[in-house]
This record gives sequence, structure tokens and C-alpha cells, in this order.
Amino acid sequence: MNKNAIPQTSMIESILLQLPLRLFLGAVFVFAAYNKIPAIQSFAEAIKGFQVIDSETHPELIIIGAFVIPWFELLAGLMLILGLRARSAALGIGALLGVFIYALLYVIFTDVSADCSCFGDENFICGSSVGWCQVIRNIVFLIPATYLVLRGPGRVSIDQIMSKPDQNPDSYAYHPESLSNPVDADASRA
Repeated sequence: MNKNAIPQTSMIESILLQLPLRLFLGAVFVFAAYNKIPAIQSFAEAIKGFQVIDSETHPELIIIGAFVIPWFELLAGLMLILGLRARSAALGIGALLGVFIYALLYVIFTDVSADCSCFGDENFICGSSVGWCQVIRNIVFLIPATYLVLRGPGRVSIDQIMSKPDQNPDSYAYHPESLSNPVDADASRA
């Protein structure tokens, strides 16, 4: 089996778990980007307010972050929704969530007063002031991202359609007899 092949999951798992998780997580990040992209200046102010990056010595990092983060969220969210390079998108979102969690914890433990601006001017589940609610929300979002990295996008995805592994779904099955004598095992499958 190809090392990079998408693991076969059951159609039930694909439809009841992987597809809804991809659609939910992708939609959350598309929504976040949709609210941030038109208000890049206020998002830059929010990044500056976290005080994780020194705005005096590295103002360029705040500007780069304000432009790159929303577009990355949009691209990764759309990729998850479509199931296109979904593992990479979930990994990128997971890494981004890790950075967000770190920044939120930094604000909480240094007693900085900052607004989240995670979804632009919208508040999704939590209020605008940084607190434990945002940390918990991001950890909850990290769970499906991790699951999608580990299990893949499922059968209902562009990744699955594009990979077109053997037409025989039995090719992913475990055949212990193939360990003892590969020639006989191939003959028995034929």
C-alpha cells in the first residue's frame, strides 16, 4: 500500500463523522476569515493588543499576521469543506489553533486586557474580552482538527475522488497469509 494513500474508512464513518467535522470546522474558519478580511486594520489592532509581539520593535510582524492569518483561515477552511488536501488543511488549522491558544494563555496569565477579535467584530460562543472561554473553544476546535489529521477526509471528499486507489476496496484489507508466502497469498486473492 502506498504510504501516502488515504486510509479507507467505512462509508458510515465518512458520512456521519468525517464529513460533518470537515464541514463544521471549515465553515467556522471561513466565517472567521470572512469577518476579518474586510477589517484588516481592526484585526491588526487586536493582534497588537495581545502584546505577544512587541509592536515597537516588530510592527511588520503584526501587519504580516493581520494579512496572512485571515487568508490562511479562508483557504484552509475551503479546503476542508471540499475535502481537498484536507489532512494538510486540518494540520494547518491545528497549528493555527495552537498559536491562538498560546496567545490567549499569554494574555490571561500576564493580565493584559485584550479583545479576542477571533471572528472579527462577531462573538462566536464567547464574549469579546479574552478569557478561558476562548481557550476552551479553541481546544474544542482542536479535537476535530486532530481527528481529521489522523483519519483523513473520508470517502466523501475530493481527496478520495482524486486518489482513485485500486478499484477493489479489498486491497486495503489485512491479509495475514501474505506475510508467510507472498506468492501463495497473491494467488489466493485472485
